[in-house]
Amino acid sequence: MFQRQSRRAFPVRTILLFTALIAAFLYLLVRNLHRDEAATTPPPAHEQNEEEGGKDLRPAEWFFTVREYPDFKTDVNTYVKAIRQVAQGAVQRGNPGFGAAWTVQGPGNIGARVNTIKVHPNNPDIIYIGYSHGGVWKTQDGGENWFPVFDEQPFLAISDIELDPQDPNVVYVGTGDHNISGYPFIGDGLWRSPDGGQHWQHLGLDDQRIVSKIIVHPNNANTIYVATMGLPFERNNDRGLYKTTNGGLSWQQVLFVSDSTGITDMVMAPGNPDVIYAAAWDRIRNNQESIVSGENARIWKTTDGGANWAALESGLPNFANSRIGLSISANDPNYVLAVYVSESLDYLATFKTSDGGANWSALPEDGLDTGFMNGFGWYFGKIFINPFDPNDIFICGVELWRSLDGGDTWFQTTPEWWLYEVHADKHDMAFINPSTFLLATDGGLYKTSDGGFEWEKIENIPTSQFYRVAYNPFSPDWYFGGMQDNGTSGGNNAFMTEWPRIYGGDGFQAVFHPEDENIYYFETQNGNIVGSFDGFSIDQATDGIDDDDRRSWDMPYMMSRHDYNTMYTGTYRIYQGFGHLPFWFPISDDLTDGIIFGSRYHFISAVDESPLDPALLYTGTSDGNVWRGDPTTQEWTSIIAGLPDRYVSSVKASPNITDRVYVAHTGYKSNDFSPHLHRSDDRGDNWVSVAGDLPALAINDIQVLPGHQDSIIFVATDGGVYGTLDGGQHWERLGTGMPIVPVYDIELNPIERTLIAGTYARSIMSFPLDSLQNDDDVSTFTPGGKKAPELLVTPNPASDHAMMTTRDTSANYETEVFVYDLSGRMIREHRFKGFLQREIPLDVQNMPSGVYIVFARTNGKVWGQQKIVVAR
Repeated sequence: MFQRQSRRAFPVRTILLFTALIAAFLYLLVRNLHRDEAATTPPPAHEQNEEEGGKDLRPAEWFFTVREYPDFKTDVNTYVKAIRQVAQGAVQRGNPGFGAAWTVQGPGNIGARVNTIKVHPNNPDIIYIGYSHGGVWKTQDGGENWFPVFDEQPFLAISDIELDPQDPNVVYVGTGDHNISGYPFIGDGLWRSPDGGQHWQHLGLDDQRIVSKIIVHPNNANTIYVATMGLPFERNNDRGLYKTTNGGLSWQQVLFVSDSTGITDMVMAPGNPDVIYAAAWDRIRNNQESIVSGENARIWKTTDGGANWAALESGLPNFANSRIGLSISANDPNYVLAVYVSESLDYLATFKTSDGGANWSALPEDGLDTGFMNGFGWYFGKIFINPFDPNDIFICGVELWRSLDGGDTWFQTTPEWWLYEVHADKHDMAFINPSTFLLATDGGLYKTSDGGFEWEKIENIPTSQFYRVAYNPFSPDWYFGGMQDNGTSGGNNAFMTEWPRIYGGDGFQAVFHPEDENIYYFETQNGNIVGSFDGFSIDQATDGIDDDDRRSWDMPYMMSRHDYNTMYTGTYRIYQGFGHLPFWFPISDDLTDGIIFGSRYHFISAVDESPLDPALLYTGTSDGNVWRGDPTTQEWTSIIAGLPDRYVSSVKASPNITDRVYVAHTGYKSNDFSPHLHRSDDRGDNWVSVAGDLPALAINDIQVLPGHQDSIIFVATDGGVYGTLDGGQHWERLGTGMPIVPVYDIELNPIERTLIAGTYARSIMSFPLDSLQNDDDVSTFTPGGKKAPELLVTPNPASDHAMMTTRDTSANYETEVFVYDLSGRMIREHRFKGFLQREIPLDVQNMPSGVYIVFARTNGKVWGQQKIVVAR
């Protein structure tokens, strides 16, 4: 059926479009630099005043709502069981077509949060980095080329990497995100590789969920200390500091502070491995409670390898604080620094001891901007002493601050974050030599070779976190999407490290007009839709939408498949917009349950229009409602009978059968190990499950392949993409090369014949739909088994008429020919009794100029497909 086209060079008009977009972006950056959150750039994540200070936590609330409604509690056992089911079945495929490889399209230059860095002590060209969601990556050439080494494991949130001091080819990895930012991504304990990441052995500590720090005894690799934060969703006794003396066969909890307090950092005294300092942090994070500070914020010390501990006091705060970070001199075991984050979540002070913790004093603040943590210091809490110079000190915040005189005076050593020369939010450092450092940020890895005056981005690591994806029909092999904290970008793998930042903020849906390349739309958080109708200027596209309406962090919107001057979106009600820069009108009342649980829990979460009937809309809500509506009469009918009461993540009207619709739900509830994917054949009056043998993961999106009577369906889940060839009876994980990462959005690209996946850890990936030819249900063979005729449409481009030609006239079955535009709308349908003609006219009159896809189907089987261009 499908034949992949060869890759084309980047069209000139696309280069001009990118140039215009970048110019507009830079203009808006300067113009709006000091505006509030409604400003489009720079990203407002560092301007908000949310529940936990300046860090914008609305994406966290959205994540919680998506996965916890209506119980407001994540059942971790259900989630863990489902992820392990994915891992066990990832390589077990019955259909060979599902084994084709995913292609990483990019970007490789924008990045995502790096939590930890480790440099090989004997070969600085070997570096490991761990991502908050994207696993462990390794380079063997100093950062020119990178490859993942942890992808076969089920949990890819990484907080720490450690090497065996005696044998640095032995690598230890601690899983779980120790920053616990918003919706925490948990792990499954500690892992060990004996051969530089080629093979891995699990060493336990599953129940501790977040490993924050690892220390391997310098003289005995069987003795390992592991600091853990525990499961952040609830109070539990699995937090604290653990020790093994038999290489991980068994563990002893040697320091426990409280059921809401974990150990976030620790250091070992050089030359005396029995001396360890540990920093405790009060931290709980769930949908109803967020604790980021408390009375248990203390530094503990042991001098006998963890058998006994004492809380250090002299000169240290004795009141409630937030996170504490530790650093110890590489040459002086008595010289320790501790950075404290205050209860108000700003910088409190940096304390120094020169006598092994007996006495502490605060360092001066001369030159230090004490607001450099922007009110969310809980997100950082890291301090570093340069191992080559004990007077060279660094403190992480939104920016990186430095002292060259032991803390007497300070200066900012990275450019302002909004310049994007070095990304905001600094998390870890590694030192290669006295003037060469590596820096981990929210936007990836950076390197300086001149002591911190100039920084370069380490690129070619595709780990960006995408919410939504799209393709541009005028440059169909270019992929676009919106990213967490990194705005909207576009490109492909031929330009892996050259994806531009097209638009700022937290990026979401991009929409391209199918007939006019100058019209497109981008979206940032909370439904801030902007658009262009001239290919250059970018303007607000939300006129008419009430600013006070409740809405999702990721507000859904779409262009009508039947009228490209019409758009739909949803707050707590459905709006219809008209015009290229639309003015919006509400066409429904409140379709949610109101504000029973508070305004942040009740909003429209999904919208779709039938590709076959312009008077047929579907919508779903965060509180479990599903509706069928008619935009012409503005009448809405509830269709929830038979559906679960959960967050509605996706509704999709069938592109093949007018009365058919699909709905997906997310969430993890105790003792409920069923995925939730339903189909209705009567516009929602009755529902049946088509989840089949899917794992019990949250289903985030649905795509139905046109032309196959809905036999081929794909779903995006928290563990990758799954597909079915039989309408939902049997599902298999799609493709190789995609690790177990969340995928929040998938789109079909009919021109490139690919499925596009927006991963939340590995950038944008694409899957070749050609590979599905290996299954009889989707093959290019006729019902009798004879090789199908080749479909040709001529002339191509066409203006007033075209002819469809087949080289085989022997198949005498009922044949249907469908013409779809690039939005998925079916605009022509031809039916023939028998296929005895060699040439059949194809009506293209009154079709606007543009690109279309022609499908030919005989006896329910698609046997031909071709792209046709209509040009006048």
